[in-house]
Amino acid sequence: MKYNFIFYYPSIESGGLEKNLFFLINSLAEKKYQVKLITYADNIKNSKIRKKFFFHKNIDLISSDIIKGINNKYLKYIFCSIRLFFFMLSEKGTIVSFQGNILPIIVAKITSNKIIIRCNTAPSKYINNFFKKYFFKFFYSLSDIILVTSEDFKKEIKKYFNLVSKVHKQSLDLDDIKKKSKINFNFTFFKNFKGIKIINVGRLTHQKNQIILLKAFLELIKYRKAKLLLIGSGGDEKILKKFIKENKIQNLVKIVNFTNNPFKYISLCDIKVLSSRYEGNPNILLETACLKKLIISTNCKVGPREILQSGKGGILFKVGDYNKLLSILKNIDINSKNIKRKINISYQYVKKNFKKDISLSFINLIKKL
Repeated sequence: MKYNFIFYYPSIESGGLEKNLFFLINSLAEKKYQVKLITYADNIKNSKIRKKFFFHKNIDLISSDIIKGINNKYLKYIFCSIRLFFFMLSEKGTIVSFQGNILPIIVAKITSNKIIIRCNTAPSKYINNFFKKYFFKFFYSLSDIILVTSEDFKKEIKKYFNLVSKVHKQSLDLDDIKKKSKINFNFTFFKNFKGIKIINVGRLTHQKNQIILLKAFLELIKYRKAKLLLIGSGGDEKILKKFIKENKIQNLVKIVNFTNNPFKYISLCDIKVLSSRYEGNPNILLETACLKKLIISTNCKVGPREILQSGKGGILFKVGDYNKLLSILKNIDINSKNIKRKINISYQYVKKNFKKDISLSFINLIKKL
């Protein structure tokens, strides 16, 4: 059975979610499924989208940049939903929403089309009162399938909304990650450095919470030699750079803008630290595990606990607890048998449970639609 998929993703950025979206739609297009992508393409012209991510020629890109110069993602949701509504009046197919799920659910119901939604943020992040709980529960219950990325995420959906969801794991191209990690490039920050080399990869935002890593690092260098590399861009960049400058640690901390290949940097480091307040089964932990590096992560909702198997495959600490993070970094022996065992456990976990092509598992999940 061949489906007609209309993917709804208004605000394309540069994170793990985009990687999974493009892996999926490209694989579906390759298998001759009809795939359309509705997005707000202002400031991301078609050629730039194709440069940032591989974009299969059979995918029909439907732009919704009604007004130029809009960067607010909620306005993009509105304009893309309007575009989706008028498109679905004359088109029959299955809407697949990866972002801003409420409006496309409404469009699907009005136009009598099926809709699949993918939840990307743990409900514990945004459900903080009675009204929100029942608001989201009502609309999510109108969707035909709710997709999540992990078993822990599935439990969250059940706990907060008493709804059944299906686990659809992220795409992970282990061979490509290894290949990209071996690319030679000119980077002298860690050259001939004998201390521990720490990396954090992610948007520089409130969610990713890199400030606690900087606070822990500031104390860490009093006890042992260490350098810290931050890979990413975002709204917190000025705050982080101010902290670095005020504490005179410019020689020990470096910020590198977002790159499509963080793996070449990860390969140079000893430890990957994830400092997030919340997640949705973070890609970067899976990718780091592929490169056999130690992972230290907040035990945030959702993903790290499952990926690191409650600490068997890495080290977990409480969200925001930079003193605990300091203690871990201060006392860790990166070459110990215990650490090597943790690294191997996380590597075997991703190798066993994740694949590059997630289109087949996607089709199998929705066959009953």
